[in-house]
Amino acid sequence: MPNYIFWPYESFFEKSGAEGAQVALAISFQETHFVVLGVCSSQHLEKVIIRPPYYILATREFGENDWDYKVSEPCNVHFRIPRLKYMQFYSSDPISLIIPEKAVDLQSSVGETLNFTKLEEHPRYKSDNKKLRETLNIINLFPTYSKSLSDLYPFVQTSQENLRDTIFSDVATWYSSTYVYRLSTNICVYMTLIVCSIASFVSSFLNYPHFQLVNYSAFVQQIDLRCQQICYFPVQYERINMKDTIRKVEPIIKQENIDAELPNSSMPCKYYPDYILFYNTIWLIINDISFGLILGAILTENRNFLVSTSHRLLKFFLYDSLKTITVLLASNPFGIKLNAELANFLSELFLWVIEFSYSAFIKVLIDPETLSNLLTVMIYLMFLVGCSFGVSLAIDFFAILSFPIYVFYRISSKLYHCQLNIMGSLFNLFCGKKKNILRNRVDHNYFQLDQLLLGTLLFIILVFLTPTVMAFYMSYTVLRMLTITIEISLEAIIALINHFPLFALLLRIKDPKRLPGGISIELQTTTSSMPTTLELKNNPIKFKSMFKPYSLLLAQMTTNYFSFVTVRQIVRGESIMVNRNKLYHVLYSALPSKPLGARALYKRLITQA
Repeated sequence: MPNYIFWPYESFFEKSGAEGAQVALAISFQETHFVVLGVCSSQHLEKVIIRPPYYILATREFGENDWDYKVSEPCNVHFRIPRLKYMQFYSSDPISLIIPEKAVDLQSSVGETLNFTKLEEHPRYKSDNKKLRETLNIINLFPTYSKSLSDLYPFVQTSQENLRDTIFSDVATWYSSTYVYRLSTNICVYMTLIVCSIASFVSSFLNYPHFQLVNYSAFVQQIDLRCQQICYFPVQYERINMKDTIRKVEPIIKQENIDAELPNSSMPCKYYPDYILFYNTIWLIINDISFGLILGAILTENRNFLVSTSHRLLKFFLYDSLKTITVLLASNPFGIKLNAELANFLSELFLWVIEFSYSAFIKVLIDPETLSNLLTVMIYLMFLVGCSFGVSLAIDFFAILSFPIYVFYRISSKLYHCQLNIMGSLFNLFCGKKKNILRNRVDHNYFQLDQLLLGTLLFIILVFLTPTVMAFYMSYTVLRMLTITIEISLEAIIALINHFPLFALLLRIKDPKRLPGGISIELQTTTSSMPTTLELKNNPIKFKSMFKPYSLLLAQMTTNYFSFVTVRQIVRGESIMVNRNKLYHVLYSALPSKPLGARALYKRLITQA
């Protein structure tokens, strides 16, 4: 079995020593491969004993390029030292931009089975790459381990930190010990605690278990989203600050025996998703306000045209077209012979609802003056808190105006659904069967002659009434699906504004190494006289992984509203409703299930202060 030796691409590893032989020192624990940390002259090791976990891995004479390895079957793996300052690191698995506690919920929310995932994670079917993972952890913290080696053996030549960064770190350390820093930190802590406490209270009120307002209003949902983001900002900052202190903490390495274990140290990738989500949220909020300023200016310039056009369209769609369709259904549309009495009854009922709703609230809401005031409120909201709040207010306004269509759809769907159930029961009666409700099955049964005659009469009546009910049901189902499509389209715009992976895309374009999507080991040279040489590369994360919440959201929307399941629901007369909470469950993947409490948040902030 070959011994893998990880060599960094650095100038002091490529050149020979100034005088004498050169020695390469590596670190290796019980569950890792060899990682070369530095080189030194063999003269410095005459009176020094190198103890585990450090080892003399190879030597070479002055002026030579080939190393004489101290291990059998060496296999070199070259890599670029990741720069922790720029948050570069290696990861054997693609990093997730979703909070771990939400990863399982996202898959289960769209109906995906988790059995295959559990099978993949089973040790029997999973490749044992623990040794490689632990070696990558050492490589990710390469400067830290190099500094620990140089402190123990000062004559070893290792990778040195930039002098400018060292001076800046010293200045930051001095400033953190001053009274001004402590005073400003305490003020920021208590101000943050007050703001987060208010946001947590508002979010708890909107998510009251007995009456959750977030399920009925897109505007309330947007307020709840902002409150939860504000509550999670300090937690993300605390985790990011913990990640930034990784390179300042030296690993505790005990030089006691050869089987030394890898010291426990936090890896950069552990808190890196919080860094991406934190700055991505800030960027999106800034863009939301910017879009709000632009769109608000456009709406202000075209106020009169928008108000007049909206008034005509809403009046035509919510009053004139509804009356026309309802009257048409009562007069045998397309030459279809309907039941006159039932058609007139349903038509008069729906016309009464149309007239009542129009005179009660629709006429007032679509009045040009009301629309002008609503547009003013939307513009101010966009100017102050962002474009998403104005769009969410428009969604709620449209949902209120389309309430009569929802009522018509519910009435016709209930009639159609009940009629289908009754006809199914009467059909079982002809076959000498009946539905057993307790056991949820169809059993054989003996019926009397009068029962069969009565069932026959009722079945014939319902068969002749079915075209009339179906005509009303299908007409209002089309209108209901049209309103659902408009609402979902506007909510998709809000979702795009609130959860677009902008920061991740910028990182992906600027420096793909900061978004690792796994590693690849490529063959460089393989000769009989020299050890096999490989190269460790960092694969950037795929664009598909960045948009995973959107792909899940698209799959959920397609399944619920635009699939064969939807057609089956329409045929059966089952209700089709917009479950806003379930729809946004996918997009809350960047937030915890519950906002952090004030007491727990206080402990976190005080610890960081």
